[in-house]
Amino acid sequence: MEVGFTKSIRNFLIHLDGLPSVKINDMVENEAGLRGWVRALYEDRIEVLLLDEGDVREGQVFHSLEKTLSVSAGDFLLGRAINPLGVPIDGKRTFGRAKVEVNLHLDPTPAGINAREFIKTQFQTGITIIDTLVPIGKGQRELILGDARSGKTSLLIDIILNQRDSNVICIYAAIGKPVAEVRNLIDVLKANKALSYTIVVASSSADSPPLIFLTPQTAFALAEFFQKQGKDVLIILDDMGTHAKIYREIALLSSRTPGRESYPGDIFYQQAHLLERAGNFVKVLGGGSITALPVIEINLDDFTTYIPTNLMAMTDGHLLIRSSLFTRGQRPAVDLSLSVSRVGQQTQNPLQNALSTKIKQVLTAGIQLETVSRFSFELPEETQLILKQHDLLEHLLRQPPLTNFPQEYQVILLSLPFTSFVRKNTAEDTASLIKKPAFTNLAKNVLGLKSLEALFKEVEGIL
Repeated sequence: MEVGFTKSIRNFLIHLDGLPSVKINDMVENEAGLRGWVRALYEDRIEVLLLDEGDVREGQVFHSLEKTLSVSAGDFLLGRAINPLGVPIDGKRTFGRAKVEVNLHLDPTPAGINAREFIKTQFQTGITIIDTLVPIGKGQRELILGDARSGKTSLLIDIILNQRDSNVICIYAAIGKPVAEVRNLIDVLKANKALSYTIVVASSSADSPPLIFLTPQTAFALAEFFQKQGKDVLIILDDMGTHAKIYREIALLSSRTPGRESYPGDIFYQQAHLLERAGNFVKVLGGGSITALPVIEINLDDFTTYIPTNLMAMTDGHLLIRSSLFTRGQRPAVDLSLSVSRVGQQTQNPLQNALSTKIKQVLTAGIQLETVSRFSFELPEETQLILKQHDLLEHLLRQPPLTNFPQEYQVILLSLPFTSFVRKNTAEDTASLIKKPAFTNLAKNVLGLKSLEALFKEVEGIL
């Protein structure tokens, strides 16, 4: 059996001498059971990152486990919480002998353009402001960025809960989060019966940096496993800022040359190749899709720093969440003026697309006229109407947590500001309108209407 001797130790990073047949991504272990994975090969040494906590001394012997870094995958993972090595962390029974092993390649070659299909199906989040104004397509990568205490986690949980009847498998990767926060996430999902279609891959802030770094790789490996079975998968990476900092720590210990903001030169490569694994795939590769929602917490006073701009460049759009909007009562606190979706618009129903354009025009005009209205006591009737439409739209775009609005309901409700409703009723009257049988009947066929004029006419009929 080939062995390697410890040459040097730098915290969780060690260098070994020996093991001539070992390959990158192979697992090694010492006599005390401490495991590590081979990160790099040099002419005179092997770089290994330790996955377990423990003391390592110079001269200590490591041997190859003759297997690559891998994790068990299968339907048995649904409803469970695991660490990046596939070990249960939810206090439930162990998995026993698994049927399928998925290799966690750290730098896989993402599927090429020939393996991907045009993104043409909308991913239904059940959140009105997203589905209508910043839509997401199945297979899209949409960055979620915002400052602290802005409701990002609450929004992500709502999106997971709203997939209950959609046959979408959700994978939540909690990257270096406090243990209490992970437990709270699991409790909320369980209380709302969302664990049956969700897998939580979590590393705590107390885990070793290599284990934290592996969290999104494990989540994507599991996502690809289900995607190849023809299933639609939602993967949430919370958050990529922590992932970048951990990689910087690993790289600096490896004596790699630091670049901008002390991040290594290949940080963009690492995260871009990770997110490139999302997409909508052809049937030859299973036909499923992976929709990725990477998250990063930033200071919105200056969100042009290195990692956020990197992530913006490697995704298909972003949702910007503001704590200032959150404290004013807007739920979710999405800043529409700075949010964009480069792919989702093409997946919308034509009627919904036209309605979205009209809503954006009114919201923009309303903001401009609000400033003018402060300096005038008497406003033209047309200006008053736009301001009323703007106020009603802002009310309709607010959505309490743990609620799901189907696409049909969104279209009808958001058409109200363009009907007689805005002149005769208040925003609170929408609750009684939803209860009308005529509202439900219209919802069944509303997406089949050909124009906004036809929509407004049908809505007038139920007022």
